[in-house]
Amino acid sequence: MLQLQLIWVINTVARVFYVVLLVRIIFSWINLQRAHPLLRTINRITYAFTEPLLRPIRNQLLRFQRGMPIDFSPIVAWFIIELIRALLIRLVRML
Repeated sequence: MLQLQLIWVINTVARVFYVVLLVRIIFSWINLQRAHPLLRTINRITYAFTEPLLRPIRNQLLRFQRGMPIDFSPIVAWFIIELIRALLIRLVRML
């Protein structure tokens, strides 16, 4: 029973991060200079939530991107989160 609860928590945390990351990606495509204050607040929250993970990834990718205008750090972060989620679930199932 505890095993299923831990797996549920792991999956839920990963899904929340996926949604926040997706919101950040969408907001990066939108000009929020004249947006509603609520949208700007959501943008600041998603930025504060995701930037600690994305910044180190972005810094590592800068060596390889060399002036490309596309930021691949959210994609890499998505894969890292999925890898960690799968490893944690495997560890929980071994208990």
